[in-house]
Amino acid sequence: MTRLSAFACVALAASMTLAATGSAAAQPQINGCSIEPQASCPAADLAGANLSMAQLRGAELRGADLAGANLRLADLRDADLTGAKLQGALLAGAKLEGVTLADADLTGVNLYSAELDGADLAGAILRAADLGSAELRGADLSGADLTGAKLFRADLSRAGLAGANLTGADLSWANLFGVDLTDANLATAKLSNAELGQAKLSGATWVTTATCGPGSVGECRMEAAPQPLEAERPPA
Repeated sequence: MTRLSAFACVALAASMTLAATGSAAAQPQINGCSIEPQASCPAADLAGANLSMAQLRGAELRGADLAGANLRLADLRDADLTGAKLQGALLAGAKLEGVTLADADLTGVNLYSAELDGADLAGAILRAADLGSAELRGADLSGADLTGAKLFRADLSRAGLAGANLTGADLSWANLFGVDLTDANLATAKLSNAELGQAKLSGATWVTTATCGPGSVGECRMEAAPQPLEAERPPA
């Protein structure tokens, strides 16, 4: 073996050792939480963390503090964020299909163009959140607080919004086909050019603050105002 070929073999072995060492290197950690798929970090302190494009699919993050965190384009599919604090977090373009965000606080969060199909957002606080162009097909938003939220061009087809508070929300051009808005509050909401085909609206408070009557599907059928009882005439 020539000296040159021997040197090449040593260099190759060294590079292979370095690659192996790098692949086995520990995942980055923030306050003891490994940033990796299937991570188990309940109640973790990740407030303000830079988690842009982080791979956290299937992670256990119940009750975690992610307020103000940068999660832009992060992968949080099937993750459990029940009761998490995400006030003011950046989640634009994030992958959140099948995520559990029940009872989470997402006040003022940026979820523009995020993918939330099949997500569990029951009872979540989404006041003033930006959900413009977000995908929420089949998501559960029952009882959620979406006061003043931006849902412009969002796809909420067949989502569950029963009992949700949508006061002052912007649903212009949103796809609400087959959505369940039973007993929801839509007072002063913007619904211009929204698709409401097969939407269930019984008991909902309409944009005019009137109540939609029973059988309101695809449109709000206003409940008839109760008629005053006719006073009995005294006998002649």
